[in-house]
Amino acid sequence: MELLPEDIERFMADGTYQKAVVKLKELGFAYVTLDLEGYRMGSMNEVLKG
Repeated sequence: MELLPEDIERFMADGTYQKAVVKLKELGFAYVTLDLEGYRMGSMNEVLKG
């Protein structure tokens, strides 16, 4: 799931995030995290650098 920066505050404030966590765990996800840097092309390769 990806949110626009201007939607993050509303997502957190109105409790929608809690519903999302419950649903994702029902679908089998063990962890639900928030990437504060957002989508970045090639970010999965960052651990391989350096």
